[in-house]
Amino acid sequence: MPPTTPAATGAVPATRPDSAPAATARILRPFAVLALVTSGALTVFGFVWWLVPGWNPYASPSSRSLASAVLDPAQFAATVVAIGAVGAVVALAGLSPAAVGRRAPLLAGAAALLGVAAAVVLGDAGTVTFAGYLFGFSAVIAGVLTTAVLVVRAPRLGVPLLVLLAGLVGVAVWWAGLSWAGVTTFLAEFGSKLVDNAMLILVSAVSVTAVLAWTAVAVIAGRTTREVRRFEGWLVRHRRLVTVLAALGPLPYAFVRASWLTPWPLFAPPVDELPPAVLATGLMLGSGAVAASVLTLGLILPWGRVFPRWMPRIGGRPVPARLAVVPGLAAATIISISAVPIFMMSLDAGSLIEIVVFDLVLPLWFWGPMLALAVWAYAAARRDEDRAVSAGAEFG
Repeated sequence: MPPTTPAATGAVPATRPDSAPAATARILRPFAVLALVTSGALTVFGFVWWLVPGWNPYASPSSRSLASAVLDPAQFAATVVAIGAVGAVVALAGLSPAAVGRRAPLLAGAAALLGVAAAVVLGDAGTVTFAGYLFGFSAVIAGVLTTAVLVVRAPRLGVPLLVLLAGLVGVAVWWAGLSWAGVTTFLAEFGSKLVDNAMLILVSAVSVTAVLAWTAVAVIAGRTTREVRRFEGWLVRHRRLVTVLAALGPLPYAFVRASWLTPWPLFAPPVDELPPAVLATGLMLGSGAVAASVLTLGLILPWGRVFPRWMPRIGGRPVPARLAVVPGLAAATIISISAVPIFMMSLDAGSLIEIVVFDLVLPLWFWGPMLALAVWAYAAARRDEDRAVSAGAEFG
């Protein structure tokens, strides 16, 4: 009879330490180094903006975080410097041998506060916008390639998928008016915006990395405490529910964009008045939302642990946990730090009903944290499964 793993039963002992202090310190070290590097970068950004306010991308009304909306440029720059400086000190503390000892709860709390501070001060709606464009475009390309591979290696699945894809393209072209000119216009405009907003994109990338690093430090250090281990055990036991809820996050937006292929487009002009470039943008972003939902479900489906057989070269091999955890946490961070700015934008939507509808169509406030919890549950479950396999191999 095969041994029963904790992940299989969902029972993760709350009193068992994550690992020996040396092993925990080894896991913590790269994230503390990453936090140190990004903290240094934020400090440099803050000083530059203090000395040259015109270089501050958050000074523009179109690029506003919660902090930049209430602070003047000098105060905002000083706040960024403070976050970077304190972050460097805490990161150095995370690199010390005592980081996983009695000081671990203090380190976890400080890292969590720094992550929240960086998100509030530097979180901008443009972060999720640019990320959505890049992911949507990648999702379209990946979808076409995946369909082509499935047609050859798994035709029972690939052929119906090809018919569905061809039908969607046909509706988009002959009914909704999608054209090649519209696609190329969108790509040209998007490329131009990437260049024009290069500084903001760089700052956003550093901010996302900093929040991700501090979150990882907080979780790893926090797992030395009984309370965090109990919460993690609860997450693993309820990971299916948490993951399904996370997968629902992007679906309202996908539904709205799919309506553009019908006679009843939502939040858009009539079909015959919809510019092809706008249609191409909406359909691409909607495709990305669907792909995000499907990939999230992979955290609890078999192909999230073993590559499907139809995949060339890697089919049948175990999925490295990091391949799901790192992109998943990055996505959750991007969504979460953009949630407050997006909510601030919704306040300009008009009436209370319009504000509520806006925040239901773009539920970043729900989607980001829920996705982070789903990825955390996946990582914990995979870790416990690997331990159970190792223990079975050693004592079996």
